[in-house]
Amino acid sequence: MKNLNLEDFLALGWSDNVRAKLTDLANDNPDVRYLVAWDNAGKLSGSAFSAKPKAWPDHAVAMWSKAAEPKPVVGPSRTMQAVALVADGMSTYAAAKQIGVNQSAVHRAITRRLGKEICGQCGQVIKSPVAD
Repeated sequence: MKNLNLEDFLALGWSDNVRAKLTDLANDNPDVRYLVAWDNAGKLSGSAFSAKPKAWPDHAVAMWSKAAEPKPVVGPSRTMQAVALVADGMSTYAAAKQIGVNQSAVHRAITRRLGKEICGQCGQVIKSPVAD
């Protein structure tokens, strides 16, 4: 059985009507956590589950899990956004207030970064540099 993302699961060959129902189940029903496609005498059938079943349907060919969906890529934390503003010349108080974090959190983040190598691309502390 293949574990697919939602787009691939919906492209399995469902009729338009069934695809629309599966899309609604996946997106609009918070109780649905799993969708399973299974071979029902040569015809594709589907089942929805609110919890992981003890056993998947016989002849299951593919599944989609809400838990397995990739999380959206998020940017830097609010504290790191404030640290970047301080690096651009803003005071810690002004940066913390603008971003909406505690000023002490910004101070602690800056202190943790002092004397450490920082990645030029992502801005994170390099914990163990890779040898050339």
